[in-house]
Amino acid sequence: MFPEGGPGAGLLLLRLSVALSLRFNPSDGLLKHALLALPAVGICLGALTPALAAMCCLLNVYDFIVMGGTTLPELGIRILTAGALMLLGPGAHSLDARLFGRRVVTLSPRRRNERG
Repeated sequence: MFPEGGPGAGLLLLRLSVALSLRFNPSDGLLKHALLALPAVGICLGALTPALAAMCCLLNVYDFIVMGGTTLPELGIRILTAGALMLLGPGAHSLDARLFGRRVVTLSPRRRNERG
């Protein structure tokens, strides 16, 4: 669940790229800065990564539709990177890995229902 080594470092770089994909415009108000800073800092730290990556997807779509701050191909790349991070998780170099630890879950095989 929390890969180490090269894959963990790759996920750290992916987290940083998703956090940096959020645009901070100096002319924007304080509310938008706060709304962008929360997921950016959380993703950099690796806290609640899947939920915050989904939030980054929504914020990038908002930036495209309402603010007009990005192009369609750029939006696609941002959504794909945030979606990949959402599905892969934070990696070993994250706050989530420290809080939840590395665990191996072993499931027993299902028994077939004897009723026909």
